[in-house]
Amino acid sequence: MIILSICVITVYLFPKVGSFQYEYQKGMPWRYETLTAPFDFPIHKTEDELQEEREKLVQEQSPIFILNTNTADLQTGKFRTALHAFRNETTSGSLNKLTDRLKDIYTAGILQLPEELDARKVKTIKIVENNIGHTVEFDQVYTLKKAYSDLSQAIDQLHFPKSVRENILSLNLNNYLQPNLEFDASKTTIEHLNHLKSISLTEGMVQQGDIIITKRELVTPEKVKILNSLKTEYQNNLGSTETYMRTIGGQFLLVLVALLVFSIFFYYSKKRIFYNNREFIFLYGLFLATIMLGSLGYHQSINMFAVPVLFFIIIVNILIGSRSALYLLLSSTLLISYYAPNSYMFAFMQVTAGIVAIFSLSHLQRRSQLILSIFLIFITYTLVYMAFILTQEGEIRGTHLFALIWLAINCLLLTLTYPVIYIFERIFGYTSEITLIELSNPNHPALRNLTKKAPGTFQHSLMVANLAEEAIYRIGGKPFLTRTGALYHDIGKTFDPIFFIENQSGGINPHDQCEFDVSAQHIIDHVRKGVEMAKKYNLPEGIINFIRTHHGKSKVKYFYNSFKNKYPDREIDESLFTYDGPDPVSRECAVVMMADAVEAVSRTLVDKTEENITKVVNNIIDGQLQDGRYANADITFKDIATVKKVFIEMLTNIYHSRIAYPKLKQEEKK
Repeated sequence: MIILSICVITVYLFPKVGSFQYEYQKGMPWRYETLTAPFDFPIHKTEDELQEEREKLVQEQSPIFILNTNTADLQTGKFRTALHAFRNETTSGSLNKLTDRLKDIYTAGILQLPEELDARKVKTIKIVENNIGHTVEFDQVYTLKKAYSDLSQAIDQLHFPKSVRENILSLNLNNYLQPNLEFDASKTTIEHLNHLKSISLTEGMVQQGDIIITKRELVTPEKVKILNSLKTEYQNNLGSTETYMRTIGGQFLLVLVALLVFSIFFYYSKKRIFYNNREFIFLYGLFLATIMLGSLGYHQSINMFAVPVLFFIIIVNILIGSRSALYLLLSSTLLISYYAPNSYMFAFMQVTAGIVAIFSLSHLQRRSQLILSIFLIFITYTLVYMAFILTQEGEIRGTHLFALIWLAINCLLLTLTYPVIYIFERIFGYTSEITLIELSNPNHPALRNLTKKAPGTFQHSLMVANLAEEAIYRIGGKPFLTRTGALYHDIGKTFDPIFFIENQSGGINPHDQCEFDVSAQHIIDHVRKGVEMAKKYNLPEGIINFIRTHHGKSKVKYFYNSFKNKYPDREIDESLFTYDGPDPVSRECAVVMMADAVEAVSRTLVDKTEENITKVVNNIIDGQLQDGRYANADITFKDIATVKKVFIEMLTNIYHSRIAYPKLKQEEKK
């Protein structure tokens, strides 16, 4: 049901458009068979062509001015009245000619250009009078400056007497010059928008059956325009309902196949995920989250290079493992590439950068590793992108470098994986190596408490950690998890440390005062109390498993055998001498169980020779094996043999015989 739900959601995120399956680049040969038009479609103009037409339209557009007839009558009347004062000094004909000249200027029109209009770019204007407009050349109308100059020139041409000329100029001609053409910004804008709407978005048609491009033909700019037009038609028109349903069905099948391949891998390599609801939801939830993250680029018009597709890949790599991350990378990238532009380049970039991320973060132990890995991811992105650009276009231009900014944003977002990992650890119970390193610090409160209250147990735990870590390293597993789990496996002994022999001193043994079944319960309780203490310290579930399973469902044999020997005829309640379990499931927990028992018994050897150590190691581990302690653990007989060998080597080296230093003889008295 979960897989089916993921399929439905993923298909919902897919673009609901017809699929155009061809990839092409300007200047490169056409790689496919001859392409003919499957239907009639228009050739769309490029954005550059449309922008050029818009700019040309702006240059050719005539600003609209409204003619105010009252202004001319008012100003010419005032001018005539002012000139009337000089009628006795010159002929009235000359004064009338000057007034007529001002009237002609107003007839042509006086305007004052607003700031948003550039006089150098305005070629024509439209003059509207009584809702009727006519277009005139801009040079045919007057600005205030030009009108003043023209009227002054007319005064000179009429040859007035000097005194009259001076008197006319003293009138200040600017007082009679006022714009009678008023700019109408609203009407100009409306007309501009109407003209923009009239621009045709297409040029010409391609008829069904026409050859668009032949195999190996060079993809010229004109061919790119036609191919882009065909692609646009595919994306804009799904056609009939039947075609739409076929598209949805194809997308669903595509997603289902990717998910099935993803699931088959985990079924055969990590089957336990299918029986653990929390892990199953975590893994498939991140699969869906990766697809949703990739869909942001399509649905939100975000540059795909800025989308951190590797975000959840890195989290899976750190919390689960590299193989799981690799399959998540391949499955999700293939699906996201379905709607990514230039899908082959996108997929190539994500897969190569993803592999770099997976292997550079296979063991994340320091924050600096994450920063270094993200830097390597950015370098990989950059190199692959530049390689594709050089291959496809033959040169790297300034516009291509903008993609690096998006890639840098992508990588910056990847740094957020560090805090998100901590959140997922708390929610889903995973444990990263960074957390394990923090937990293995002896200054952790739980370990400090163990050191203070049960120093013997702490030394025992250190030995177990060393043995188990080396063994798990040899057979393959998680050394950091094993070591940390071993350090905490006996923290329950801090409640009653005196009941455990490694913490006893002075010959005092409280078990001497207890019945065997009571003593057994004291021993068994260290597991129960250890789990309680681990939860109190908020230890991860992965560490708590070591505490629960390091004795499995085995018996406290010392007290069990002692009870049977003392009371051979009495019926025994075996549950009083049996740990609650469960038995180990992981190889890490199984190895800690072996190391715990072997280290404890090896301390009791009087003669710690290699032969005796070998005998102890074999007897203990073989006994656990016969009791079925490892029946549920993912560990093989070959692995167990390797673990034995490691234990024997290490314990022999630890307990090797030492040379007794000779004492210095006292110097004879002279």
